[in-house]
Amino acid sequence: MPIAYCAACEWERRADEDSSEDLNRPMINHYVETGHGPIERLDLADSLSTLSARHDSWDRHERE
Repeated sequence: MPIAYCAACEWERRADEDSSEDLNRPMINHYVETGHGPIERLDLADSLSTLSARHDSWDRHERE
């Protein structure tokens, strides 16, 4: 599930997997209204691949 969030405040929006484009307008609106930026996006697939890469890196470090 794609998520957009602001590191400067508690703002957060979620979208269905099929409608990740639905986050674009709320992200722009939040920036215009608050001036907070950049607003981050986290998609589940991205977070899983990032975690997997970190895990592989830790495994290599432990073996050395």
